[in-house]
Amino acid sequence: MHSDTARALAQVVKQYAADDIRVTVNQGYLLRFVKPEDLPAIYEALHALGLADPGFDTTADITTCPGTDTCNLAISSSYGITRALEQMMHEEFPDLVFNDDIKIKISGCMNGCGQHSVANIGYHGSSLKNGAYVLPALQVLLGGGFNCKGEGLIADKVIKIPAKRGPDSLRYLLRDFEANAFDGEYYSDYYARQGKNYFYQLLKPLADLKTLIDSDYIDWDHTEQYVTEVGIGECASVLIDLVATTLTEASEKLSWAREALVESRWSDALYHTYNVFITGARAALMSRDIPTNTQHGIVSDFDKTFVGSPDFHQEEGEFKALVFSINKQEPSEDFARRFLAQGEAFLQAVQAYREIQIEQEGLPELQALTQAQDS
Repeated sequence: MHSDTARALAQVVKQYAADDIRVTVNQGYLLRFVKPEDLPAIYEALHALGLADPGFDTTADITTCPGTDTCNLAISSSYGITRALEQMMHEEFPDLVFNDDIKIKISGCMNGCGQHSVANIGYHGSSLKNGAYVLPALQVLLGGGFNCKGEGLIADKVIKIPAKRGPDSLRYLLRDFEANAFDGEYYSDYYARQGKNYFYQLLKPLADLKTLIDSDYIDWDHTEQYVTEVGIGECASVLIDLVATTLTEASEKLSWAREALVESRWSDALYHTYNVFITGARAALMSRDIPTNTQHGIVSDFDKTFVGSPDFHQEEGEFKALVFSINKQEPSEDFARRFLAQGEAFLQAVQAYREIQIEQEGLPELQALTQAQDS
């Protein structure tokens, strides 16, 4: 969506819905509290923006991650193959805009941001080697999603094919389903009935590398020959100092606690301060490469790890007693103010400890990165 369209959509939301818009897991926009009498006007407004086409959340509406467009972890183009598949369905299977039994989802790599493993028909980006050359590929997954009993299923990896043969693979699968499925049969039930090998044999001709042509070595939406690269992407966050990020999160919770205190919301102030302790302790443990799972585990591990530490001047059990004192006192103003002051002091101690650690261990890149994140 272009930015001018997004701004125009925002005006539609302000005019006809609550001043709020939600993004759904299937990459839709949810407009809340719309009056029934406003539906025709909303339709006309969306139609003018090109946002009223039928088929939302149907087979023809593919969920996809950004792929190589913005994420360097991706192995192949997700947007490109998605557009190719949607165009093919629009031209050859137009009735699919009314079908919501089959869900198609695509990810640019195996990480699954496009939810491919829980789709009836899923794809994730991959690569294939043919002699000295490498070409973009798609791993085909089938049988995920929901069956007729409402049970959630994880898809099976069936076969890997060249990416440019993606439309053919979907064409094969849809035609096969039309020809052989029982009336009203769910796709995942059809997959289970036929078995993995049946679909492997169905798609096997598309995996034949002896029939490759030059365009198979060029990914969707690209003009140059395909090259596999692994970098830092929006999903990876490899260059982010996770400790600094966690401390930033703790500082945000501290600001919420202060705000609640000003507004005399003692329970909220105590709750947010409690989370300052938990998040700050997690940051300190992460700086020692200690796994952090449950809140109780974080408190216990902090007590054990930093007992007698000059950075926190604590005895064993002291931190646990402080944090869990929230369970033993009424949410009064006096307790909220005292607890918040202790939370502020604790977070300051963790921040100072981290700065000293970076300096002593000679991590200038983290120091620069921390400063950049703070700014």
